[in-house]
Amino acid sequence: MPYLSEVHHLFSRLPLLTAIGPLVLIFVAVAAMYYLRLTRQLREQFDIQQRISIQLQKLNTAVEQSPSSIVITDRSGVIEYVNPAFCRLTGYSSEEAFGQHTRILKGGDQPELYRDVWETILAGKEWRGEFYNRRKDGSLFWEFASISPIRDGSGEITHFVAVKENITERKQLLECLDQLAHYDKITSLPNRTLFFDRLSQVIAASQREQRQFALFFVDLDGFKQVNDSYGHESGDYVLKETATRLIACVRESDTVARMGGDEFTIILCNITRHEDAALVAEKVLKHVSQPIELPGGKSCIIGSSIGISMYPHTALEPAPLVSNADTAMYEVKRAGKNGYRFSAARQPAYQSSDSIMYQQPRLRQHPQTGCC
Repeated sequence: MPYLSEVHHLFSRLPLLTAIGPLVLIFVAVAAMYYLRLTRQLREQFDIQQRISIQLQKLNTAVEQSPSSIVITDRSGVIEYVNPAFCRLTGYSSEEAFGQHTRILKGGDQPELYRDVWETILAGKEWRGEFYNRRKDGSLFWEFASISPIRDGSGEITHFVAVKENITERKQLLECLDQLAHYDKITSLPNRTLFFDRLSQVIAASQREQRQFALFFVDLDGFKQVNDSYGHESGDYVLKETATRLIACVRESDTVARMGGDEFTIILCNITRHEDAALVAEKVLKHVSQPIELPGGKSCIIGSSIGISMYPHTALEPAPLVSNADTAMYEVKRAGKNGYRFSAARQPAYQSSDSIMYQQPRLRQHPQTGCC
């Protein structure tokens, strides 16, 4: 019968099927394990990529929302990225800034500072410091910056990132505090503290460079009468006007300071001869004694008594220089006011030992008010 032969043929192959079966099972098991491992690796890679994506998103959000100005440039300083804080601070949009050099901020009048910045970051180091820049509208602002290099996989510097904080208000506050600490409130001249600081600096420079200078101690004549007759507002006005006139008598390199009350000091740098100091004293007497128009339509005339110390002829230290000039000033007061006298501590060779008055004190009488 036919079917008997087929059954016989099938059974004749059973040993082969029996032998192949375990191999198939092993193959299926290996394939399953490989599939599971591959699936797990893909899932892990996906999770890693997802975490990286989340981290990048957080980083991007942090940079975008940072109150600090953040700028990324290429190696030559061309801007490739700015965050919104940069745009708010400078007035430039990201589109306007992109592709521009950082010179767009017009802070280039600080050559030594920028040379230090570039030398530092091109050497692969971080630079930290403060500088000023200008907004799109030209207004100035101060920043504290941290600028760092960005390297590629081979370690080569390809970009720079700058994180900057706006410190304009802090700078303005410090300037205000410095103004209060070192400048007179009424005249805006250097006060006593700043005067002695500058005097010490001038002495040090004069010692180092073997130079001479003159120190004037100026006291106003007739100021008390102005205060008593017209009030402190008029007195303050006279002090301001006197400060302006004293500044007009000297060079920019010199110092005019208000010591307090109606007392002023002047440091005349690099004055080698007594005659040169005397010429300036004559100029001061002339300018100060001009009529002053007071608020309210009234006017007054004041004078000045000047004592002069010469460095190094009079003294070598700040305190005796000032003290000797102050003493000489009071000698002028006693002699009649409105004149000048050199300190007797060290007399010029061409003067007699009993007197070194270069101008006899003179009095000026105001034709209307009678104040002198």
